[in-house]
Amino acid sequence: MAAPNSSGSSVNSQQASSASGRAGNNGGGDKASSSNSNNNNLKPPANKPPLGSASQSQQQSQQQQQQQITHVSESAMDFLLTEVLHWVESNCKKIAKEQNLAQSEESQILAAEISAARLERMGYSVGYRLCERLAQNKSIGSSSSQNQQQQTQQDASQAVAASQLEAVKFLCKEFWMEVFRKQIDKLQTNHRGVFVLKDLELKWLARLPANQETARVAAIQLLAFPCGLVRGALANLGIPAVVSCDFLADGQNMAACSFNIKIK
Repeated sequence: MAAPNSSGSSVNSQQASSASGRAGNNGGGDKASSSNSNNNNLKPPANKPPLGSASQSQQQSQQQQQQQITHVSESAMDFLLTEVLHWVESNCKKIAKEQNLAQSEESQILAAEISAARLERMGYSVGYRLCERLAQNKSIGSSSSQNQQQQTQQDASQAVAASQLEAVKFLCKEFWMEVFRKQIDKLQTNHRGVFVLKDLELKWLARLPANQETARVAAIQLLAFPCGLVRGALANLGIPAVVSCDFLADGQNMAACSFNIKIK
């Protein structure tokens, strides 16, 4: 009768030991999982960006925005120039009434000159600001200064003339391309401060009819604005100048004109 009790107690002890073993294994698994979770918390994120990536992305986006330069449509510019011409004509009549000028040719010429001077000042303001934006990353005159350092016997007047020529070339290429989407057709100079810029097809005058006196008067009034553009751009580059304009075809083609620059 004692043998069955001993075998039963042994079976119970084996079951208790197996249960305790399973409990120990489960406890070890919990400890392992907790240690693994702690290790995972200590690890840095796998896809963490570097510290300077945000600033680099901002710089790249700014460069892309600078490269994507928008331009005004030609039709919008034509409408604007038409309104400018109407403003010039109305301004001439207003000036004549304010000054009680007689309806003579001299009074009309005087009123036209006053309104053209206002239009030229408008062009000067636009040209000055536009040249400041275009030339902010350019080193105009640096090549001439380097040549001056290399050639110690170079005359100072020649160095000034070289820097002026470089500025006018910048005006003929990049500035003119920004405004009219084309470069100047021909550049002439006497290397003494006088430059002639010839544009054989100025877009702003291309639609004016030829051999009409009214169209010629309108072209003369309108050319005051690009003359102001040229003078303002040169002023921003540190070159004071007097700018005038002439027709090349004597009224046959209003779009062919030349800008005469005389540096002070």
